[in-house]
Amino acid sequence: MTRIANQNWPSNQAQFITEKDFAWLKEHGVNAVRIPVGYWILDGDGPLFSSIGKLDWAVKMAKKYGLKVLIDLHAAPGSQNGQDHSGVIGRLDWYKHKTNRQKTIEILVRLAERYNDDDTVWGIELLNEPQFFRGGREILKQFYQQAYDAISKVARPGLAVVFHDGFKPYRLSGAIKPNGDLPVYMDHHWYSFVMPELFSIKLPLYFYKLRMKLDIRLTKLLCRSQPIIIGEWSGVIPGPRADKMKKSERIKLVKQSISLQQKLYKDFGGWFYWNYKTESQDVWNFRSMVEGGYLKID
Repeated sequence: MTRIANQNWPSNQAQFITEKDFAWLKEHGVNAVRIPVGYWILDGDGPLFSSIGKLDWAVKMAKKYGLKVLIDLHAAPGSQNGQDHSGVIGRLDWYKHKTNRQKTIEILVRLAERYNDDDTVWGIELLNEPQFFRGGREILKQFYQQAYDAISKVARPGLAVVFHDGFKPYRLSGAIKPNGDLPVYMDHHWYSFVMPELFSIKLPLYFYKLRMKLDIRLTKLLCRSQPIIIGEWSGVIPGPRADKMKKSERIKLVKQSISLQQKLYKDFGGWFYWNYKTESQDVWNFRSMVEGGYLKID
């Protein structure tokens, strides 16, 4: 099965995202893309094969259409969160073994070196959504600082170094102390499905808006330590209230949620909707949201 998948993957990969997608992004007002990559991007790892050629191509296309690129290390050796998008389900070996963290830094440095002469690459994100737990905070902070220091030795001045807050922005803000010419940004991901209680049948919908406004205002206070970007967000509406809504009511709520989020995010360093395109025409598909009139870019 792995052999067959490996044979089909290059053609599927080539067809799913093409130059037309970059042209569409430019045409619709997008100025930057966040590209997730796995630790195997450069050399492969067993059944996981390198796709650095595709990343090179994406950077080339972004340059052609005037877009910036944030390279996001989405999956680290051993898994940083035990979720499917980290490459391994149910394990947190990234935290357990120092060699995994060192290998992660080596990969980040190589990526910084590879695109050192191309300012199309706006920044590098050190790690996507690491799991935050007791005892792991200091390991994570130490890794972030060590990765920053290592990248600063090889990267061109101005390359942004981005670190994710582990969904605990108040506890990780200021994790990196800049000591060079590389600006630091903290990445916060906002998803309403992490608080489905706000959409319970018993709560008025305005509670959702109030809670979101409060959370965003509190997060903005952390900009005193470093600029913040919203690296992922979407129009997903969870909970029993949404499930029982009429289609017209649900569409209205999704539009209101997206509009509110855009207004609240405009004062941050930037935002990236997750995802640009999927197999389905739904709220996880930025392109379908734009073409369906749910989302507009000013």
